[in-house]
Amino acid sequence: EERPAGIEPGAGLVGLSNLGNTCFMNSGLQCLSNVVDLTRFFLSGDWKGDLNRENPLGMKGQLAESYAQVLRELWRTGEAAGGSTSPHDFKRTVARFAPQFTGYAQHDAQELLAFLLDGLHEDLNR
Repeated sequence: EERPAGIEPGAGLVGLSNLGNTCFMNSGLQCLSNVVDLTRFFLSGDWKGDLNRENPLGMKGQLAESYAQVLRELWRTGEAAGGSTSPHDFKRTVARFAPQFTGYAQHDAQELLAFLLDGLHEDLNR
């Protein structure tokens, strides 16, 4: 099996717990987490050098930090690999900056991904 450079064997085997009707969020996170170059950028910590807490269009770096934490959980290895993790903190961060995602109702995955990608762009825009 060919593995992307920087991704350890056995990584990426962790799922996301569903919080109410948050499958839209989980599916979006799982898809984005499999964009190898982006995931490698976050798992390596390289993103920290681009963090911009001062951008008035950004989330003061909090969205990027929360996304990085979700990726660390999804891509953990060793004895901690497998099973699932709760994206509760990520969901709370998203809802803080995008109130339309408050609560546990179903939403559109594309709307979440559009918010997340734009938010990461602004949080990491130097």
